[in-house]
Amino acid sequence: MAVTTIAAVRGAISVRANRAADIREATARLLEEMIRRNGVAAGKVVTADFPAHAARRLGWTDVPLLGAVELDVPGAPKRIVRVLLTLRGVPRGVKLIPVYLDEAAALRPDLAAGAMKATANARAGRMRRVAIIGLGQIGGSIGLALEAAGGWRRVGFDLRPSVRREALAKGAIDEIALTLELACRGADVAVIAVPVDVMPRVLDGAAAALPARAVLLDTGSARRGVTEALVRASRRVRAVGGHPIAGNERKGLAGASAQLFHAAPFALLPVRGGVPPLVRALLRDIGAEARVVTPREHDAALARTSHLPWLVSRALERLGAGAAKRRLAGPGFASMTRLAASDPRIPRAYTSANAANVRAAWRILRAELDREVRGLG
Repeated sequence: MAVTTIAAVRGAISVRANRAADIREATARLLEEMIRRNGVAAGKVVTADFPAHAARRLGWTDVPLLGAVELDVPGAPKRIVRVLLTLRGVPRGVKLIPVYLDEAAALRPDLAAGAMKATANARAGRMRRVAIIGLGQIGGSIGLALEAAGGWRRVGFDLRPSVRREALAKGAIDEIALTLELACRGADVAVIAVPVDVMPRVLDGAAAALPARAVLLDTGSARRGVTEALVRASRRVRAVGGHPIAGNERKGLAGASAQLFHAAPFALLPVRGGVPPLVRALLRDIGAEARVVTPREHDAALARTSHLPWLVSRALERLGAGAAKRRLAGPGFASMTRLAASDPRIPRAYTSANAANVRAAWRILRAELDREVRGLG
């Protein structure tokens, strides 16, 4: 039986006046901020304890809603809307982020102290500038996670203007750059989160635009062509190969989450020398766990654990499509075909780049399947 993990997160916001419009506006702003900071969808909300009208207006039509009135406590701040979101499907160990806005921030001085510390670091000149190139699921999640950590100025670039605007609106970046060169100008580190078939060209451009001795980190799921580009880049910047082994089947920025990398392995592939401290600091702040590997080791492993499974998932989806359409498919089929729902642009690029290892893994899997089928009698 599948185990569903339940977690809860609290929030509060002050309301200007005891008027319906003010209550709805404040509640909606709080809910949107709680969802954004914690990277969850309304579908994961089990119950919520807040003025329900605002939630319904946000489209939360399938979420059970409870309402309550706070006791009149002497000295308590007035006109505070409090929220308790109960969420399902939260990975074990993930720390959700409470949100206390406006005058309600006084209810959680510990959170305010953390924000003040981040501000103090920025004023003291310790704010690190990161260029995030590619604002899809991975780039967006890095931006959201660094916002939660504090201490980073996030400049984002994506070829699609609509994605740039969406990333800014969602808080994944602090600033839009209109070109790759402008994003990298003055950056301490650039993180390249684009499909692997265009990764080498983007790495070349970023290495030329970054300040000398800045850090350049990629996120490619296959290393052919990428490692060579990093070697070229290492003549001018501190280049390190990288791959966060995390993700979901949702497409683009819609799948981004501040919690995506929590306790997830992040493969690091140094090009010359070791891993720069700034890279380890970035991984710590997004919650990932560093795993130093060679390109050969990485690609052989990912062919078996990610690239071939995507191809198998697509094949199974086609095989069972008719039965599924007649509602003769259960949760096992849904689990096995989840990867097939991914944006094909991304996995098609990395399976092609790692084709030799994928073919080798397929030969082994095919032999294993043949053995299982022969054993049926």
